[in-house]
Amino acid sequence: MKIGIIGLGSMGQMLVTAFCKSKAVSPKDLLVYNRTREKADRMQETYGVTVASSAEEVGHSADLLFVCTKPLDLLPLVKELSLPSQVHLVSVAAGVSIEDLEAVHTGPVSKVIPTITSQELRGVSLYTCSSRLTGEQQKQFASLLSSIGTAQEVSEQEIETATILTSSGPGLLAGIMESFAQAAVRKSPGLSLDTARKMLVETMLGTAQLLQSEQLGFDQLIERVATKGGITEEGLRVLEKRLPAGFDELFDMTESKHALLKERVKQQAANNQEKGD
Repeated sequence: MKIGIIGLGSMGQMLVTAFCKSKAVSPKDLLVYNRTREKADRMQETYGVTVASSAEEVGHSADLLFVCTKPLDLLPLVKELSLPSQVHLVSVAAGVSIEDLEAVHTGPVSKVIPTITSQELRGVSLYTCSSRLTGEQQKQFASLLSSIGTAQEVSEQEIETATILTSSGPGLLAGIMESFAQAAVRKSPGLSLDTARKMLVETMLGTAQLLQSEQLGFDQLIERVATKGGITEEGLRVLEKRLPAGFDELFDMTESKHALLKERVKQQAANNQEKGD
């Protein structure tokens, strides 16, 4: 199967890295294109992938095509490409729906929200597919995503909320841990910030491994650590006063941002339709 990737921003490069690292795709079967040739050449030097001379070349050569452009660039590009109907089109853009994709491509379409941690073959790739996919196509697609981490199928109604937990999660967790480390240094200036950060990274790694290896729920791990009347139990009480409202605000902000982006995509599609008429 030939896989094409158009757009080598952070997510496009991550997909190249992950597919090659997992050996799920032979580099010779991975065709990439980027408007700035330098990024594509770097991917070729590092992994041996094939660099296309145009987006059209990728679109008309691939069986499975990942378009990793900005949301407002995606639909005009796909419409311009006039992809063959057998090409399985995959968008990684927020705000672009399956319905939007089906309006510009006659073949099977899917939506994926990747995560930067897939370059380490960990993390969750969220996906949803159109009814145009055959059972075999969906199985192959899920298998490909599973090769670079965990593939989780979700509905379009759920994907925006789930994105905060998966794709945005690494950055949000890093932000939380940075605040945690800086608070420790403010309390004990003799502790260097670099040391505090390294402690937290190792703690996160160990916590994740323990949760996974013993199949523990978060509540079960808390029970192990938080002894009655101990520091951890009291610390959790402090967090319970502050964190829920902050996370609620985070999800409310995300909902409004997605709504605004979807409205812009819909307006763009409507404007293009008027021009076409």
